[in-house]
Amino acid sequence: MILNIELESYYSLNPVGSKVWQLLTSTENVKGAIEELLQIYLVDEATLHHDVTLLAEELLEEELLISCDSEAEKNQKSNQPEESNQSETEKVDNRIPYEKPLLQKHGKVNGETNTFLILDNNIDSSFGFDYADIS
Repeated sequence: MILNIELESYYSLNPVGSKVWQLLTSTENVKGAIEELLQIYLVDEATLHHDVTLLAEELLEEELLISCDSEAEKNQKSNQPEESNQSETEKVDNRIPYEKPLLQKHGKVNGETNTFLILDNNIDSSFGFDYADIS
């Protein structure tokens, strides 16, 4: 769950979107995030580049992500990923299936959603919070 306090809006990401968010906020740039995601998911670089770029633009538009370097962002958009010479069978290893990262906007925070946000037991425990810890 992502909360934009200034806009009083809340959002959720699917599992791939959560991983993209995590890497976008912990790597130096989008290219670094894509390189790490290619090691995790069974997806071609062109598709991943397209999907991550779209999600990053959506996160920027919703003011959930801040671009640190507008010049670097311009370069990222102009650089298209190179086609890989490896066959798909060579790439198949322990990477997990890929699904397009999605950001879902749920709406404005109000009295009812405050209760929902606190009591929601679908919180991703990979970020260090588990509903069982507060029960």
